[in-house]
Amino acid sequence: MKFAVPQEMTVLQALRELSPESSQNTLRSWIQKGRVAIGGKIALRANALIVQGQEIVVKPKSHFIEQDVKVLFKDEHLIVVEKPEGMLSVATDFQIRGTLHDILKRRFHAQRIFPVHRLDRETSGVMVFAYTNAARVGLKKQFAEHTIERMYAAVIEGALAEKTGIWKSRLTEDDLYFVKSTNAESGRIAITHYQVLHQTPKFSFLKLRLETGRKNQIRVHCSEAGHPVAGDEKYGAQGEGPLKRLGLHACLLAFEHPVKGKKMTFESPIPEIFYKPFKVR
Repeated sequence: MKFAVPQEMTVLQALRELSPESSQNTLRSWIQKGRVAIGGKIALRANALIVQGQEIVVKPKSHFIEQDVKVLFKDEHLIVVEKPEGMLSVATDFQIRGTLHDILKRRFHAQRIFPVHRLDRETSGVMVFAYTNAARVGLKKQFAEHTIERMYAAVIEGALAEKTGIWKSRLTEDDLYFVKSTNAESGRIAITHYQVLHQTPKFSFLKLRLETGRKNQIRVHCSEAGHPVAGDEKYGAQGEGPLKRLGLHACLLAFEHPVKGKKMTFESPIPEIFYKPFKVR
């Protein structure tokens, strides 16, 4: 369903015009589930304004596979999904079954599934997997050249003095799988751009852009800046925090289709619980 608004109105008002027979709770649920888009971008707030002539689109009901894994896109070359918080991306020495990779292999058993990047177990959000070797090689090349756009939302402890900035260091991992910055040349360069969107004395809500994508990069950079990600006890957070989970979500992934050459952008709505400490929703 789509509708070009005749005058400036909110997202909720436009949805009422588009579907007058639907209840307000139903309309709000469409927004919460990421089904509503304005100008090609997912609408996250019911009271966001739409300008005259802009088009609002309600996408079909989401396609979920087992364990609430949402499929955002699928063709013969790749699949883009939302990883739930608490699920491993790929197998480890300690767990093989129940990972996102394992679920996709079992669900689409007729096709090979190649991981091309990872999200930490405690992090939710957008991931891409390749079906063909051409897609795998093409995506890995884009990740290696840092041409893929990756945006994250994070809730961190404390208030940052600077509202925007860049964290840059070399990262290394020890035998206990703990990642930290190092002065050694063997460390891998990691660059994180951040912007503060909301803040209280106790917590800050950040938008982060990864220029590189190293293991635990955001978590380490936040921790070493003196503001660990909420709930990240491994890197110094004080307990489980106000979200009762790790405050990190991969909200955007944009890349060039490795075979077809088309620019593709995928967004995942930021979990509502992330706004709880800031009372902005």
